[in-house]
Amino acid sequence: MLTISQLCNAQSFYAILVADTKDPSLGASCEKDLEEMSGTLRHISKKIEYNYREITCNQDKFGKGGIQEAISKIQCKPEDIIFFYYTGHGINTNAEKSNFPILYLKDENLELETVHRLLKEKKPRFCLTLGDCCNNLLAGTRTMRTARPVVRGIRVTDDTQIARKLFLEANGDLLISSARKGEKATAHPNEGSFYSNTWIQALAYAEGHNTHVSWETLLADAENRLQASLKSLPDSLKHHSQWISSIPKTSLPCPEASFMEINKFLNVLADEKLSFADRSRLSKLGQKGFFGPSAKVSIYVNDPEKPVETQPIDHFLKRIINTAPLIDEFNFVERLSSLGNGCTYDTVTLQEIRKAQ
Repeated sequence: MLTISQLCNAQSFYAILVADTKDPSLGASCEKDLEEMSGTLRHISKKIEYNYREITCNQDKFGKGGIQEAISKIQCKPEDIIFFYYTGHGINTNAEKSNFPILYLKDENLELETVHRLLKEKKPRFCLTLGDCCNNLLAGTRTMRTARPVVRGIRVTDDTQIARKLFLEANGDLLISSARKGEKATAHPNEGSFYSNTWIQALAYAEGHNTHVSWETLLADAENRLQASLKSLPDSLKHHSQWISSIPKTSLPCPEASFMEINKFLNVLADEKLSFADRSRLSKLGQKGFFGPSAKVSIYVNDPEKPVETQPIDHFLKRIINTAPLIDEFNFVERLSSLGNGCTYDTVTLQEIRKAQ
C-alpha cells in the first residue's frame, strides 16, 4: 500500500512521441527513431525516479488531431516534465515567421513552435520539444542516406548524476530542430535519423564520461557529432541543428576547455579532408590551449574499458595527424581526466573509435 501511494504521488515524465511510421520512404527510419527515443526516455525517467507516461502518435494517430488529443491528456503538476519528439517529414515557407519547421502531417500541418507553446501552457517545470525533420522551403522529402551514421561506441552507466543535472535541475523550456530554415534533414533507412542518433549519443556520452554538463554543451556536442556523421556528404545535403532555450546557463569550471570543445578539436585533427599543413597548425594551437606541456594521454581503442597505452600529448597529437584515415571518432572522457593549473589538462583519457576494416 505504501509503495502504491508513493508511486501515485511521484512526479510524472510525460513523453509525446510522434512518428510517421506509415510513410513509404521514411517509415522504417521513423520506426527505429521511435524505438530508440522511447528507450532513452524510459531510461532517463527511471534514473530521476519519475513516473514515465508515454503517449505515442503513429499509424492512425499520426496527425494534428492525434497530437492535440495527446496534449489534452497531460494533467501537469508543477514539478512534472514534458518531452515532445517528432520524426517525419517537415517543410517551411518564406511567409512563415518561425525558423522552426512545420510538421507535415496526414490531416493538417502544424508548426513545431506552436506545439511547443501549447506544451508550455501546461506549466511543467521543464519542457523539451524536439523535431527531427526537414525544414526546407515548400514541399520536399527527407533525404535518405545509405552512409553509416556516427558510431556510438558508448556504454550506458548506472550513474544518475548527469541525468539529474539535465532533467531535474533544469527549469524552463527548450525547443530543438535537426535542421535550420531552408535545410533538409537526413536519415538512414535502417538506423534512423542522423540527428536523433547523435542527440542520443551525446546524452549517453555525457552520462558515461562527464562530471560537468549543461544543455548548451550537450547540444553543441550533438551538433559536432552530427557534422562528423555528415562530413562525407556534399554541402547541399548537410544540415545544422538549432535551438532556443529559456534555461539559465550553467557555468562550467573551464568552459573554454569543455568536453565539447576538446572533442571538436580532436575530431578536426582526424579529418583527412583537411590538409596536413592545416591540421599541423591546429594541433599546435590546440595543444597550448587545452593541455599542459607535460600532459599524458591514456587511450582506449573502441572499448572504453580496455586502455591500450599512455603517450605524451605531443606524440599523441602527431599520431592523430598521421593516422587520420584509420580514425572514425574521438571521445574525451572528462571523468578520468584531471585539470592542472588554469584550464589545461595534465592527464587526459580518450576513447578512440577506429573505422571498420
